[in-house]
Amino acid sequence: MNKNNLYTLAGSIWGLVGLFLVVRGAIMYQTALETQNATQTALAISIAVSIIIGVVKGRFVLSKTARRNKSRIESIEGPLKIHHVYAKSFYILIAGMIALGVALRTFNEYLGGYVVVAAVYCGIGLALMVSSLVYWKTEPQPVAEENP
Repeated sequence: MNKNNLYTLAGSIWGLVGLFLVVRGAIMYQTALETQNATQTALAISIAVSIIIGVVKGRFVLSKTARRNKSRIESIEGPLKIHHVYAKSFYILIAGMIALGVALRTFNEYLGGYVVVAAVYCGIGLALMVSSLVYWKTEPQPVAEENP
């Protein structure tokens, strides 16, 4: 395992989880239409909000997290293992996010229904997909200054 493999794995995981969340969100939108009688207007507003929040959060929040993780991988010495793809504390955060997702789905009617929960899922999913691009970009090498 080398550092490029870890970058690829980290970016792939973020992108695929993001895609999974967007698909789950789309299914929730369908459920909102069929079982909760959501209106087309509510659906359109929810989708627009999820796209805006997803792009902004992905570009300005989760991209910073991805850059920090990429830097952390770069600084690892010694033999690299697959579990080095994320920091140990990040795995705890992932478990918390899964629990939060279950809670959102379970209590969706108290939060405004599946239209709201779908917006959260789609927004976070889009943010993960946008921020996964950090792992695929190569950082420019610093240019050495020449002394005349």
